[in-house]
Amino acid sequence: MGELARYPSPRLSRSGSRIWRCRTLASLVLSVLFLTSCMAGKTRSLPFTEFPPADRADIAHLKRSTIAIQPFDISSTEIIGGHHEGLMQVRQPWIWGLSNEQKEVLYGDLGNVVRYAFIDELLKRNQRVIILGQDLSIRKPTYTVTGSVQTVELNTYGQGTREGFGSAGNYWEATIKLGNVVIIRSRDNVTVWKGDVTEYCKLPHSPAKLDWTIFTVLQKSLQEGLALSKGVTAVAVQDAVEASAASYEIGPIQRNPVEIASRLAALSVLQRIFEDQK
Repeated sequence: MGELARYPSPRLSRSGSRIWRCRTLASLVLSVLFLTSCMAGKTRSLPFTEFPPADRADIAHLKRSTIAIQPFDISSTEIIGGHHEGLMQVRQPWIWGLSNEQKEVLYGDLGNVVRYAFIDELLKRNQRVIILGQDLSIRKPTYTVTGSVQTVELNTYGQGTREGFGSAGNYWEATIKLGNVVIIRSRDNVTVWKGDVTEYCKLPHSPAKLDWTIFTVLQKSLQEGLALSKGVTAVAVQDAVEASAASYEIGPIQRNPVEIASRLAALSVLQRIFEDQK
């Protein structure tokens, strides 16, 4: 008799099939994450923000005014955004994203950053500022400014691995929206302007750095395979997902795009005042 062909047992076949299906599903999920993103590439080609902007040079000739301002209301401010990796700039889900502590560093106090950077820019533009409810100055204001911080969006785009593989652009950006901003000329109580102010800023060098190398990718792939080789169970799948978790470090921050966008918003308001003074 000839030698019988050796086939795997049905149990082994089914086990191997389950592992294959799980790996296929994991690959599919990752493919969806990396290939579907409505924001992919939307801001990658935009130039970095120049500050102060050249197109607002006439602000330098603004007459010195006394501006009374109520620090913008942040009680209902919406803070949004996230971290992105890969050529398709995919926003990272919880397991591959920043830790809660790192999110707190980047997003924790953005409402206050907006309103106090706004006031500071007015001072840097040689304007007298009276903080309503805090300043006891007897000087009468020339203008009064009020409003609220509606939304602050902060997005970071990583450089991929330390070798730069799979870079999302290595920059960060912010968009702020000030709602119901009102400028009142005090001498006759006339509303000079009323509306929303939206400003955008893009800066190089994202502070969120993916702590990965090419070797890390290989190591985590092996760890995922080992976790699934024991059988496809809920625990094994959880172990495989946790083995693929990314780790990040937050580098030193010198300039924040939220702050710059807030200063641009202050210049927009000063532009309205400048036009009223002509």
